[in-house]
Amino acid sequence: MKEQLEDVRNQFIVLNNPQTKKYLVNGNKKAKDLKAVAYVNPVKKLSYINVRNLPNLPENQCYQMWAEVNGEMVNLGVINSLDNKDKLRPLPYAENAISYITIESQGGTDTPTVKNIVANISY
Repeated sequence: MKEQLEDVRNQFIVLNNPQTKKYLVNGNKKAKDLKAVAYVNPVKKLSYINVRNLPNLPENQCYQMWAEVNGEMVNLGVINSLDNKDKLRPLPYAENAISYITIESQGGTDTPTVKNIVANISY
């Protein structure tokens, strides 16, 4: 419960702080209708993403989020269109970070499939 409260507090800080930068994220030609918004606050060193729209995929595929942190790819989990569209997902904060959304086999993978990157967020 303490972690959830901290997360809500951080979301409030990011969304209501004038120093927060907002990045619109659109999918590439593999996922044209993918829409998301990333919120990054360099002062508080907090970042979140809100995935607003995910195009449908075949049942044997899923969308998965990744972040490049200190030269390593960190798995941020599988995302799907059933997730609450108003839900903010935390992103690891790092200077000049890059996050990706890929299409992977159902259930996700341990390493990203680079040829299946459908969106990237640089902040």
